[in-house]
Amino acid sequence: MTAKSRMSFRTQLVLFGLLLVIIVALPSLIIEVQRPWEELNNQVDRGKIVISQVKSEFNPYQLQGMNEFALKINKEVNPENEKYLIWTFNLWFDFCQSENCVMVLTPDYMLGNLKAKGIDTKDFDFEKLRNAEDFWDHQFASDPHLRIIFKDYKAKLIEAKKSAKKAGFDFNDTYVMTDNGRKLVFLLDGSDWHESSYPGLEYDVQKNNCPYFRDYLQKGPGFYTNPTRYHLKIFPKFDTDKWGSWFSVWLASKDTQGNWSNFALDFDASRVRKLMWTIGSYILTTLLLLTLIIFLVTEKLSKLISKPIHYLMAGTKAVIEANYEYVVPKAGSSEFGEIIDNFNRMIIMLKGRVNLKQMLEKVLSKELAEKVEKDGMIPDGQEVEATILMTDFAGYSTITQKLDPSDTTEMLNEYYGELVPIIHKWLGYLDKFIGDAIMGTFGTVTDLENNAENAVCCAIEMQLTVRKINEQRRKQKKPVFEMRIGLDTGKVITGAIGSKKKIDITCIGGTISLAQRFESSCNIGHILIGQKTYELVRHIFFENVDIDEAPQMVKVKEYVQKIPAYNIQVANLKISKNPQATCNENFYIYEKVDHNLKNFDNLPPEQKLKFTKVVKITPS
Repeated sequence: MTAKSRMSFRTQLVLFGLLLVIIVALPSLIIEVQRPWEELNNQVDRGKIVISQVKSEFNPYQLQGMNEFALKINKEVNPENEKYLIWTFNLWFDFCQSENCVMVLTPDYMLGNLKAKGIDTKDFDFEKLRNAEDFWDHQFASDPHLRIIFKDYKAKLIEAKKSAKKAGFDFNDTYVMTDNGRKLVFLLDGSDWHESSYPGLEYDVQKNNCPYFRDYLQKGPGFYTNPTRYHLKIFPKFDTDKWGSWFSVWLASKDTQGNWSNFALDFDASRVRKLMWTIGSYILTTLLLLTLIIFLVTEKLSKLISKPIHYLMAGTKAVIEANYEYVVPKAGSSEFGEIIDNFNRMIIMLKGRVNLKQMLEKVLSKELAEKVEKDGMIPDGQEVEATILMTDFAGYSTITQKLDPSDTTEMLNEYYGELVPIIHKWLGYLDKFIGDAIMGTFGTVTDLENNAENAVCCAIEMQLTVRKINEQRRKQKKPVFEMRIGLDTGKVITGAIGSKKKIDITCIGGTISLAQRFESSCNIGHILIGQKTYELVRHIFFENVDIDEAPQMVKVKEYVQKIPAYNIQVANLKISKNPQATCNENFYIYEKVDHNLKNFDNLPPEQKLKFTKVVKITPS
């Protein structure tokens, strides 16, 4: 994870705390959120009962006649007289008890009633009131009994409201409307005379922002309510006016003339709305309070926890930058304090290992030092099986007699500079220089399972590298060395050997002497290996060299019996010293011979089966 996308421990702790609170509090929050909806649904259910009872009180034939009357009135009324029509239509119900009654309204009576209801009388026009009276008398003149029907149903609507209130359901009003598919008009309501309507008063659903009030035109007869998923698809749609907030329930039915009758009821939604806001505020306050508590708690915890973590991060950064002198400050006495103590001890141990590695790299190759660091060194005085490599420049003493000391040093440094890294490359240990000879060991410093293979690969690459060095030196008219290499594998004692004043990491044993004897018996420019070394590498095919399939018996000093050994020819050359040489340029005699250097691809199939591995050595 990059530094840009990394989330701090404190942030993770805060998020975890919030998640925990949400998981614990979510069930109770869901229950609380449901309370306003339960109250709203309860009110809706009670409203449905009331309007069902109201609808059952209406005679279908009388209702159809009332609908037709209201739709006819809608076409004839003058909207400017709306309030006077409302007053005169509804006041007749208070004045008259019989269908032939004539209502007489005086200016004083009317003004007194208006003032008692808190209605502004400044613009009152008694003449318009008289015209409205005459209008209704004229409309009901042909059917006076219809007026009584309106009066009876008006009383039923008022009674329904009173009965519901006694039962604990207090709603604002119930009313009946008529809809011919083009216009929605009032038919009757249960309100007081000054807040009421009249048959034929049009209800503009667009102006009142409630087009849903006529959903039955598309969906058919049945119960309907305001939309219950309105604001943010969560809060219901409340109709708000100067008298408050209302929620409506209505029941739509259709008569034989195709007109709709809409029985509706409005109840005060302020209680539901207040409950929603109260619970919403409670939830928001609770969440804010919990967030504050979590923030304060995590602030404290993060200081206790993140402080040592930051110290440890600084410590790891110091280790990455190889600053092993860094000490992580102690932070707290809890488990973090113990972790910091262990971290500091780890840095000290790491510093020791780095120092050891740096010391080893001065005497070993980097690769071998890393292996020693990983697997450890073989303990002092331990008997191990290792392969010893001995080299020697043939005719070194004769050649260097004719050179200045500085030329001899330059010549040796050039050869050693190319040959020593090869020992390191194959995880060998440069044990020592013995004059012009090199002693390398494989498997004496740390365990190498394939020490014989590595030693043979190293020897082959060294001889090929000498060929390359000599080619360059001849072009520069410089003298050259030719080298012999002897290898033997066997038991040796390895460790730090010496005195108090000087100690060398080396090994001792007959294997070393035998490798040296093989070197002195080796053909110049080639390699001679002992029986055990051969046995360990016989399954490996080395490209472009030739290894004897049968041993030659070598007479070795201090050994009674001849010792079996195997030649490894690395070039089609026979190199010998020239006894007639007059200068270094003709010290060696080179003869072209065919040593049958082999390529794996050219072997017969049956011979390929003898080998399990193919190795091709290419000098760097």
